[in-house]
Amino acid sequence: MAISTVQIANFALSKIGSDSTIESLTENSAEANVCNLWIDHARKQALAAFNWDFARVRGTLATHGDDAPTEWTYRYVYPADCVKARFMYNPLGRKENPVPYEVEQSDNGTKSIVTDQIDAILVYTKDESTPSLYTDWFIELLATALGSKIAYALTGKRNLQRSLAAEARFMAIMAPSVDAVEQEAAPPRDADHIRERD
Repeated sequence: MAISTVQIANFALSKIGSDSTIESLTENSAEANVCNLWIDHARKQALAAFNWDFARVRGTLATHGDDAPTEWTYRYVYPADCVKARFMYNPLGRKENPVPYEVEQSDNGTKSIVTDQIDAILVYTKDESTPSLYTDWFIELLATALGSKIAYALTGKRNLQRSLAAEARFMAIMAPSVDAVEQEAAPPRDADHIRERD
């Protein structure tokens, strides 16, 4: 059976020791109500915790209507589906210097990205809400993170809440070693003093 958001919520209920399961996040039960309250927040936190392969996208940024501040050349719109900006693509190649950028609020109160890169392409983690794309490790992390959010409301146990939060933090730290098996990283850049000799 394909994984679903409801199944992840039931994993979280199991982690807090609940005997109850839910059939829907919108059903009329205390368990469904509290899971529905926290699931989006927990998912975004878990996604932001690491540069997950399944949620990594790159996109050409749209030019923002407000001018860039004087120290930058361009202002771009922050992607609506972005939970964490990772890096700006360098058209000269991966072994070149990273492209500097900053995230800030624009004059009109919207989130924006400022940089000197023309036609900027941002690599970022999107708010991926399709559970069938999730890895087993991410599912476990999300269920644990959600469990930490709902534990006190459903059990009244602060220690359980703290324990699950600590477990989720540890899992996020371990994510790079788990995710790395499905990629081949580029060799590291030479130190600047070596590059200058070329």
